[in-house]
Amino acid sequence: MRITSVIVRCLLAIICVFAMSGCSTFLSGSEDETSSKPTQTEPASSNPENTDAYQRAEQSPGFFRMRLGKYLVTALYDGSIDIHSMLMKGRPQSTITRLLMQAKQPREVKTAVNAYLLDDGERIVLVDTGASEALGASMGKLRESLALSGYPPESVQTVLLTHLHPDHAGGLLHNGTRAFPNAQVYLSKAEGIQLLSSTRNNATLPVFQGIQKALAPYLDAGLIHVFDTGAEPVSGIESVALSGHSAGLTGYRIRSEGESLLIWGDIVQSAATQFADPNISLEFDHDQQKARLTRLKAMREAAQSGEWIAGAHLPFPGLGRVQMLTKTSFRWLPIDYTQAMSEARQRRPMLGK
Repeated sequence: MRITSVIVRCLLAIICVFAMSGCSTFLSGSEDETSSKPTQTEPASSNPENTDAYQRAEQSPGFFRMRLGKYLVTALYDGSIDIHSMLMKGRPQSTITRLLMQAKQPREVKTAVNAYLLDDGERIVLVDTGASEALGASMGKLRESLALSGYPPESVQTVLLTHLHPDHAGGLLHNGTRAFPNAQVYLSKAEGIQLLSSTRNNATLPVFQGIQKALAPYLDAGLIHVFDTGAEPVSGIESVALSGHSAGLTGYRIRSEGESLLIWGDIVQSAATQFADPNISLEFDHDQQKARLTRLKAMREAAQSGEWIAGAHLPFPGLGRVQMLTKTSFRWLPIDYTQAMSEARQRRPMLGK
């Protein structure tokens, strides 16, 4: 027993010495003097402004990847807009408030502003541009999100606009110049007919003046193109008429390896209320009744087809599917982070067409 206790004490002493002196020399087998010294590390800065890490007071960089066949889809976060329940129409305020409460949302809901980058290995296409300087400090993060995702603005070859509202087209401009200097810009003829007509400068509303300012350098350079809805502005990307929220709201659909993704722009601005009741519209919809009918039709088709949806104002990253609960009520099924980069065969297949 005495011998055993002596051995144990010796082993403990060796372990303590080993732990205090570090194990780098032992593991490396090197007797180099510099390698035997413990690594010196810089103390953590007590001032958050002096650290290189992303600021603790801010959300993480706003980009998210999804694989859809040959396409790498990157969701880009531009910021958020406040939409008060008083701006929601089509149902009594008591109904709207109840739906917000059920979703644990305040009456003044922050709705995300998302854009989407499509990369098929040959082309880089950006769908919508965010707001840039157009709508205040809560937005204008798309440029940073784009850069952090690995795409400089110069890499964007094509910009497809769902419609000409400032939170979708304002980001065309950066410091008074073209934010995407190498991009051709496309929008539907129905959406652009007013602002791109010879009388566009007669518009007096500030929102139109802001859009005109964002479009101007592209117009001057001959980089604006219009197309008939239903056409393919870019080969392999189909345009889809979704008018109501704006005169020519246009969605964009891509298909690859048996899967489909529809970027539907502003079909939904309040996920907490409009999936449960598509009849709820927004005060600033161009045609509220048409917006309601378009939303109901788009949700039914998405639920029946099982295709992926990308929404400009769905909770970031705004990618997921639609589930039908009743003929007039739906549920949003956001994409699972762990499945986003999976191949089509590893996901639940699309249903129907």
